[in-house]
Amino acid sequence: MRPLGIPCMIDRAHQALHLLALDAVLETNADRNSYGFRQKRSCADAIGQCFITLSNAPNTKWILEADIKSCLDLSP
Repeated sequence: MRPLGIPCMIDRAHQALHLLALDAVLETNADRNSYGFRQKRSCADAIGQCFITLSNAPNTKWILEADIKSCLDLSP
């Protein structure tokens, strides 16, 4: 077993380089209405998009709100 530690400067530089390369591809191919773990997007943006979508849908009869925090917890 090896102990976890702070990555060295070269590892952090590689991580930043990969992030810069992959983030541009992700942002062009990702779903427009995805807000989780995205740069320059917040919870307020998601709430605003919900408001816009639901206010333009006159036949909306219900809204489902769910907390999935523990639904994938497989421990007994």
